Amino acid sequence: MKLPTSGLASLSKTLIQINGPDATKFLNGLVTTRMLPFLEKKKRHTISDAENRHTELADLIDIHSNWGVMHEDIYDPEQNILIRRDGLNSMFLNSKGRVVNDCFIYPTPFAYRNNSSNENDACSYIVEIDNVFYSQLKMMMSLHKLNAKVKIKKLDLKSLYFYNDSTVFDDWLEDIQRKYFQSMTPQDALAQSRNFMESQEVFNSELTEEGIVGFAIDNRIPNFGIKFITKTDLKVGQIFSDQFKNSFIEEDEEKLLSEKVLDQRRFENGLFEVKDAPRSQSLLPFETNLDFTNGLSLEKGCYVGQELTIRTYNNGTIRKRIFPVQFFRLTNLDVEEFEVPALNENDPVNGILKEYAEKSDITNWEVEPLYEEAAEENTKVDSPSPFENSNPFGSKTVRKRAKSSGKVLSVQDNLGFILINSSSIQKNDLYKIKVDGEDIGLKVFEPDWWPELEESGG
Repeated sequence: MKLPTSGLASLSKTLIQINGPDATKFLNGLVTTRMLPFLEKKKRHTISDAENRHTELADLIDIHSNWGVMHEDIYDPEQNILIRRDGLNSMFLNSKGRVVNDCFIYPTPFAYRNNSSNENDACSYIVEIDNVFYSQLKMMMSLHKLNAKVKIKKLDLKSLYFYNDSTVFDDWLEDIQRKYFQSMTPQDALAQSRNFMESQEVFNSELTEEGIVGFAIDNRIPNFGIKFITKTDLKVGQIFSDQFKNSFIEEDEEKLLSEKVLDQRRFENGLFEVKDAPRSQSLLPFETNLDFTNGLSLEKGCYVGQELTIRTYNNGTIRKRIFPVQFFRLTNLDVEEFEVPALNENDPVNGILKEYAEKSDITNWEVEPLYEEAAEENTKVDSPSPFENSNPFGSKTVRKRAKSSGKVLSVQDNLGFILINSSSIQKNDLYKIKVDGEDIGLKVFEPDWWPELEESGG
């Protein structure tokens, strides 16, 4: 089955507004992305050249006003930090550095009318999360609020997502970012967001600035799509300008796609979200590839869970990561030749996996190398005991079965995600699990949008 090459979908998300004079500082202490323009470090010699380059940010940004957010990429060799009004990807961690949930954070409103200003407005953000994490995050925010001057409330708004898998759209989105999202000050960010809305390159002129409450370019994978938040349900024809529709929307795409299509597209592209894993699964941010998806700052100072995260990065001990996989029956070894995951809603393996997942915990499925020669490397042989001759019954060398090579975290049709040692994938990408007595194969993929892996093994 081929997924639609483009379309618009409504997302079932929870939207939480954080506003007030302390909103920036409050969020900075909870998320993995940098929100504050200044750094608080006790030792001057620990401040890097990159940090010195950004000391002017504290003079440019009044954190008590509605100034926007900072965008940075830890893989950018020039280490630029932009001040913009479009949203960004981030994550909440607990005090032990484990993942609570992923999110998008939007400055709101995205743009103001020409005759209005944000100078006297208090800081305001919308945090977009999956519904399943709302109760836990609400409790976490309440515990950390203390005397912070912020108001936290759940909003009744609509979250939408558009994608188009064409090189034309990819080039267009690059151009949009060059024209409207390269601002270095809050004032320029506000002006560029206004210009973007007025240009009608995306949105209908009848959809005013107030109609788009939040906007983001999904760069978890470069130019993966666009996200936006509106106040009411709108049809495709009411949202997009004629210019945009003529370029990227066919007549038969006027209907909304199901959210399942977006999930299937993520699985095909190897983009993991925390909701994909069982709630009981404990994960570290690097295991979820947060550093690859523009959701992490390494220079922001203290936040909940920060100590383990930064220590892990500095020590270079990122051993395990979540990789996309494709499941297959062993009668279909053509999958060995596949270069990327390929969704097949009609694959016979789907029913087998679904039935088995309903009666067992997928994280307990034992993952082993598909071929014996690969398995041999993971099988340990006990050294002879110095006391073996003292055993009147004799003894023999015992071969220990290696523990499971990885942990299956999710299954979507014939695709899924697995948490596995990165060094293992360099040696072997074919594994198997036993499902009701039958061996089911799985091929592990390293997405082409990842930077080259250099993690330690172990």
